[in-house]
Amino acid sequence: MLPRVGKWLIGASLLLLAGAAAGGIWDRAVDRSSSGHDVALLYVGADDCAPCRVWQGGAGARFRSSAEFARVTYREIKSPTVLDVLKDDYWPQDLRRYRDQLNAGAGVPLWLVISDGELVERGFGESQWAGTVLPKVKSLLR
Repeated sequence: MLPRVGKWLIGASLLLLAGAAAGGIWDRAVDRSSSGHDVALLYVGADDCAPCRVWQGGAGARFRSSAEFARVTYREIKSPTVLDVLKDDYWPQDLRRYRDQLNAGAGVPLWLVISDGELVERGFGESQWAGTVLPKVKSLLR
Protein backbone atom coordinates (compact mmCIF):
# COMPACT_ATOMS: atom_id res chain seq x y z
CA MET A 1 0.00 0.00 0.00
CA LEU A 2 1.41 3.38 -1.02
CA PRO A 3 1.40 6.28 1.43
CA ARG A 4 -0.98 9.12 0.59
CA VAL A 5 1.84 11.25 -0.91
CA GLY A 6 2.87 8.38 -3.20
CA LYS A 7 -0.68 7.97 -4.46
CA TRP A 8 -0.94 11.73 -5.05
CA LEU A 9 2.32 11.74 -7.02
CA ILE A 10 1.18 8.85 -9.20
CA GLY A 11 -2.20 10.50 -9.81
CA ALA A 12 -0.60 13.85 -10.63
CA SER A 13 1.88 12.18 -12.97
CA LEU A 14 -0.88 10.36 -14.83
CA LEU A 15 -2.88 13.57 -15.12
CA LEU A 16 0.14 15.41 -16.54
CA LEU A 17 0.79 12.63 -19.04
CA ALA A 18 -2.83 12.60 -20.17
CA GLY A 19 -2.78 16.37 -20.59
CA ALA A 20 0.43 16.23 -22.59
CA ALA A 21 -0.97 13.53 -24.87
CA ALA A 22 -4.14 15.51 -25.50
CA GLY A 23 -2.36 18.83 -25.81
CA GLY A 24 -2.04 19.07 -29.58
CA ILE A 25 -0.11 17.91 -32.59
CA TRP A 26 3.37 18.75 -31.43
CA ASP A 27 5.85 16.80 -29.36
CA ARG A 28 6.71 19.59 -26.96
CA ALA A 29 5.34 22.93 -25.86
CA VAL A 30 6.42 26.09 -27.61
CA ASP A 31 7.61 29.12 -25.67
CA ARG A 32 5.19 31.84 -26.78
CA SER A 33 6.28 34.42 -24.24
CA SER A 34 8.30 36.67 -26.52
CA SER A 35 6.86 36.27 -30.01
CA GLY A 36 3.23 35.48 -29.30
CA HIS A 37 3.25 32.80 -32.03
CA ASP A 38 3.38 29.03 -31.99
CA VAL A 39 6.30 28.38 -34.33
CA ALA A 40 7.01 24.88 -35.58
CA LEU A 41 9.61 23.55 -37.97
CA LEU A 42 9.04 20.30 -39.79
CA TYR A 43 12.08 18.69 -41.40
CA VAL A 44 11.47 16.15 -44.17
CA GLY A 45 14.31 13.93 -45.34
CA ALA A 46 15.34 10.43 -46.34
CA ASP A 47 18.02 8.01 -45.21
CA ASP A 48 19.40 7.67 -48.76
CA CYS A 49 19.58 11.45 -49.31
CA ALA A 50 23.18 12.71 -49.24
CA PRO A 51 22.17 16.41 -48.96
CA CYS A 52 19.92 15.45 -46.02
CA ARG A 53 22.84 13.86 -44.20
CA VAL A 54 25.03 16.90 -44.90
CA TRP A 55 22.37 19.24 -43.46
CA GLN A 56 21.73 17.00 -40.45
CA GLY A 57 25.42 16.95 -39.54
CA GLY A 58 26.20 20.60 -40.37
CA ALA A 59 23.62 23.39 -40.45
CA GLY A 60 21.00 21.17 -38.81
CA ALA A 61 23.26 20.34 -35.89
CA ARG A 62 24.09 24.04 -35.45
CA PHE A 63 20.39 24.92 -35.50
CA ARG A 64 19.52 22.21 -32.98
CA SER A 65 22.02 23.76 -30.54
CA SER A 66 20.80 27.34 -31.12
CA ALA A 67 18.63 29.59 -28.97
CA GLU A 68 16.01 29.58 -31.75
CA PHE A 69 15.68 25.80 -31.63
CA ALA A 70 14.75 25.99 -27.96
CA ARG A 71 11.82 28.24 -28.90
CA VAL A 72 10.29 26.22 -31.74
CA THR A 73 8.57 22.90 -31.93
CA TYR A 74 10.64 20.63 -34.15
CA ARG A 75 9.55 17.40 -35.80
CA GLU A 76 11.15 15.17 -38.38
CA ILE A 77 9.69 13.04 -41.14
CA LYS A 78 12.24 10.56 -42.46
CA SER A 79 11.71 7.77 -44.92
CA PRO A 80 14.23 5.10 -45.97
CA THR A 81 14.33 6.43 -49.56
CA VAL A 82 13.57 9.69 -51.32
CA LEU A 83 10.98 7.80 -53.39
CA ASP A 84 8.92 7.14 -50.24
CA VAL A 85 9.14 10.55 -48.59
CA LEU A 86 5.48 11.50 -49.21
CA LYS A 87 3.95 8.11 -48.33
CA ASP A 88 1.41 7.89 -45.52
CA ASP A 89 3.62 5.35 -43.74
CA TYR A 90 6.04 8.10 -42.71
CA TRP A 91 3.61 10.94 -42.03
CA PRO A 92 1.70 10.97 -38.77
CA GLN A 93 -1.97 11.74 -39.26
CA ASP A 94 -1.67 15.14 -37.59
CA LEU A 95 0.92 16.32 -40.15
CA ARG A 96 -0.67 15.05 -43.35
CA ARG A 97 -2.57 18.28 -43.99
CA TYR A 98 0.80 20.00 -44.45
CA ARG A 99 2.09 17.19 -46.66
CA ASP A 100 -1.02 17.50 -48.80
CA GLN A 101 0.00 21.07 -49.66
CA LEU A 102 3.19 19.81 -51.34
CA ASN A 103 3.49 18.69 -54.93
CA ALA A 104 4.64 15.19 -55.85
CA GLY A 105 8.04 16.48 -56.95
CA ALA A 106 8.94 18.04 -53.61
CA GLY A 107 12.69 17.74 -53.06
CA VAL A 108 14.53 16.90 -49.87
CA PRO A 109 15.84 18.03 -47.53
CA LEU A 110 12.63 19.97 -47.11
CA TRP A 111 11.48 22.25 -44.31
CA LEU A 112 8.00 23.47 -43.52
CA VAL A 113 7.62 26.47 -41.23
CA ILE A 114 4.29 26.48 -39.44
CA SER A 115 3.04 29.44 -37.44
CA ASP A 116 -0.14 29.23 -35.41
CA GLY A 117 -1.11 26.07 -37.29
CA GLU A 118 -0.66 27.52 -40.79
CA LEU A 119 2.06 26.68 -43.30
CA VAL A 120 3.87 29.99 -43.83
CA GLU A 121 7.10 28.95 -45.55
CA ARG A 122 8.60 25.96 -47.28
CA GLY A 123 11.98 25.40 -48.77
CA PHE A 124 14.26 22.61 -49.88
CA GLY A 125 17.99 22.32 -50.24
CA GLU A 126 20.67 23.90 -48.11
CA SER A 127 20.54 27.23 -49.97
CA GLN A 128 16.83 27.65 -49.21
CA TRP A 129 17.46 26.63 -45.61
CA ALA A 130 19.97 29.45 -45.19
CA GLY A 131 18.28 32.00 -47.45
CA THR A 132 14.57 31.46 -46.77
CA VAL A 133 13.63 28.98 -44.05
CA LEU A 134 15.93 29.97 -41.20
CA PRO A 135 15.34 33.71 -41.72
CA LYS A 136 11.56 33.08 -41.62
CA VAL A 137 11.85 31.12 -38.38
CA LYS A 138 13.92 33.92 -36.84
CA SER A 139 11.48 36.60 -37.98
CA LEU A 140 8.54 34.73 -36.43
CA LEU A 141 10.37 34.46 -33.13
CA ARG A 142 10.99 38.21 -32.84
